[in-house]
Amino acid sequence: MTNRKRLRRRNWRREQGIRLRVPRPSAGTEGSGITGTGTVRWRVRVGRVHSAPCVAGGTVYVVGKGLWAIDAADGSVRWTRPDAGFMSGPAVVGDTVYVAGQHRFFALDAADGHTRWRRRMKWWSYTPPAVGGGLVHFVNGSRYLRTLDAATGRRRWRRKYRRAGWNDAGPVLADGTLYTVDRGTVRAFDPATGRLRWQQSTFALGSATPLVHDGSLYLADGLGYHVFALDAATGEQRWQAWPDVQSVSSIATTPAIHGNTVYVGSQDHRLYALDATTGKTLWHVVTGGCVDSSPAVADETVYFGSDDGHLWAVRAENGRVRWKVRTGGRVESPVVADGVVYVGSRDGYLYAIDAVPAPGAVSS
Repeated sequence: MTNRKRLRRRNWRREQGIRLRVPRPSAGTEGSGITGTGTVRWRVRVGRVHSAPCVAGGTVYVVGKGLWAIDAADGSVRWTRPDAGFMSGPAVVGDTVYVAGQHRFFALDAADGHTRWRRRMKWWSYTPPAVGGGLVHFVNGSRYLRTLDAATGRRRWRRKYRRAGWNDAGPVLADGTLYTVDRGTVRAFDPATGRLRWQQSTFALGSATPLVHDGSLYLADGLGYHVFALDAATGEQRWQAWPDVQSVSSIATTPAIHGNTVYVGSQDHRLYALDATTGKTLWHVVTGGCVDSSPAVADETVYFGSDDGHLWAVRAENGRVRWKVRTGGRVESPVVADGVVYVGSRDGYLYAIDAVPAPGAVSS
């Protein structure tokens, strides 16, 4: 490549605000091997993103300044709703998008964004709803877990389960049970009736949305540095762990799992891998900022964002860095679909990044 071509490419990237580079090995991962670099396919300015996008039917739905529907292939905007969406991510089921806005909860047509129904809320919601069985379950800053009819928006039931205030733990629907968390207390409800099946208190200082997988519920502390594993059917605690590094700090992310390994981010700048059976720390990788992004796993790779402005891709087996891509702000939780990572940044953009490096990809 000639110097003139290199200069044009560098200037184009600078104009687009995109920086791609192969990182140096992380200090927290012994023997890190860099095997490639992510390639940005496109990016779209949507306003500050605070949550993970949702990909369905070839469309990426993301909340920035309002709710946006973006073509997953080329980044073209299909429609946007400035009045819908605030901080919580959307959920898409069938041909309907469910999302909480400022003092409103919306059900929108996924094809064109027109309103099917909406309900007024007194509190803001910071977490996506759980949708299934013809019902929509959501929480906000109030004391209630609320369930609506997915087709009409009519209230089916509500249950008081917490004190009013900020709530970072969303509901999770799995295997016919609805789970909620508040200040470390996990509750399991019948999703059709709201009847409490069980509740279990942990030593968690705060709350984060849990992960339910293969009969186990994994919960990060939220304000503290513990990770818990409970029996999803009974609530019995299976293990309680804290990553065995002295600098460990608050863990406020939803865990991810691959095989028998649980991945979780921490505000001590690390992503940890824990044995799913025992909670033992297997490895960690160090970034340049707090890891408040919930990880995603695909094709033996763990993807996660950091406050250092990078999307990271590390090997699921040992944490060795594959590549990282820099954005202009804190990187939120990613999703992976059809070989592409979709992720929002506090720089105001939604990015589409190749999950697998393209042959002959060039980094700068």
